[in-house]
Amino acid sequence: MWFVVVVAGLAGIIRVLLPRRFAELQFERFRAANALRRARIRALLYIVAGLTFGSLYFIPWGRHQNWIIVGTIFSLLSAAETFFQAQFPTIESLTFQSRLLGILYLGLAAASYVILAKA
Repeated sequence: MWFVVVVAGLAGIIRVLLPRRFAELQFERFRAANALRRARIRALLYIVAGLTFGSLYFIPWGRHQNWIIVGTIFSLLSAAETFFQAQFPTIESLTFQSRLLGILYLGLAAASYVILAKA
């Protein structure tokens, strides 16, 4: 679970502090041939993998393991980021998405830390 705290925290900080620069990097990445189509496919794979593995882990352990829920939320958040970046690949929308997802990643990191502190 510390992995999620660190990774989500770093992802959130970068997106909140440098949203325009992060958006420009993403925009450049989408300029390659078929990059948008590959990003959409990757987003669908993230969704399927996150829900599948989350379900497979949840069945034997149930609600006793909070890391399963946090990991599934992290996977779905990553999938949503990839999907929406591919759907709206302009600098302005990528900047807005960067700020919004940065806040969501920071929230996930904070929630993960709180869960860890209770354990």
